[in-house]
Amino acid sequence: MALKPISVSQLNDYIGRVIGTDPLLGAVVVKGEISNLKYHSSGHVYFSIIDAASKINCFLPREYAMQLHYQLDDGMEVTLTGSVNVFKKNGTYSIYVKNVEVSGAGNLAIAFEKMKEKLSKEGLFDQAHKKPIPKFPDKIGVITSNTGAAVRDILKILKSRNNLVDIVVFPVLVQGEAAAADIAGMIDYVNEHFGDIDTLIVGRGGGSADDLWAFNEEIVARSIYASQIPIISAVGHEIDFTISDLVADLRAETPTAAAQLAVPDTMQLKERLLDLKEHLYVQLSNKLMYNRLRIDNLAAEMRSHLHSLIVQRQNELERYRLVLEENNPKKILENGYSVITAENGHVVSSIGDLACGQTLRVSLKDGDAKCLVTEIGSERHE
Repeated sequence: MALKPISVSQLNDYIGRVIGTDPLLGAVVVKGEISNLKYHSSGHVYFSIIDAASKINCFLPREYAMQLHYQLDDGMEVTLTGSVNVFKKNGTYSIYVKNVEVSGAGNLAIAFEKMKEKLSKEGLFDQAHKKPIPKFPDKIGVITSNTGAAVRDILKILKSRNNLVDIVVFPVLVQGEAAAADIAGMIDYVNEHFGDIDTLIVGRGGGSADDLWAFNEEIVARSIYASQIPIISAVGHEIDFTISDLVADLRAETPTAAAQLAVPDTMQLKERLLDLKEHLYVQLSNKLMYNRLRIDNLAAEMRSHLHSLIVQRQNELERYRLVLEENNPKKILENGYSVITAENGHVVSSIGDLACGQTLRVSLKDGDAKCLVTEIGSERHE
């Protein structure tokens, strides 16, 4: 008996119903390597998953792609969860992907580099955007798990270094699918409602690369970048490095190091102030001693200078005295000379000043005498 022919569409419809109702194909978990990855402008993601011998087309809808914690790339080893669907138009089938898990440290490194490259191009790591960490904060906020060792270490260090600063802990999830949104949301919340906080410490203790992955997610990076409060990133151990470290205003190697960077050590400050006080005391004492010696020296110099001036003036006065003494008229009189003055007191120095009958005063060394001019004669020449 000959079979009745059916259309191509009918065959594809039938295959689609068979595949769609198969319990195994309705919920498959497939492991393989990503190939021919394409991000569509619609937000959907198209790629193939391959192994050494086969290939299957895959379709990741936008709604599920937005839930991924990392950016996919060719060559990644992934585990897909979804269902097998038939694309009737082309007669092909593909995996309708609902979840993607990246496996292996190498693949996480690829995802990290892809995210790093993307955010770097946007300027989220630029040094010019980073805010200085306050040197003397009044209030510190800590965003981390409230049950881990990290929060205990941070509180211990903060309190031991500075008993004056206020500390507020904002508990969040630090790993798992909901962690990134929780961390990002808390950063936004603290910025909106706690404007008096000077510095935020955001982080967690050590763990595997997968455990720390929340701090590599884009949503956390953007919240750190948008924060008006300076942020210290403190994720894992010294060898761990996350996207949060690159975006934050300051990266601490560990949560303990973050606490040390966040506040000054008050005991060290007190010791420093005491050292400065002692140094200033010594400096001022030396300065006073120097000035006192300098004043003493200046006073001695002034006394010496004044003494020299006095001696100089005394010598000058003695010279003047001798000159006056040499030129004293009485000294001349003692040598036998006399001074003749008219009645008007003018000294007579020439016979032209004389007249017969004129009364003159003659001054000698031991007294005066009045004389009458009886005769006037001219100068005698022998």
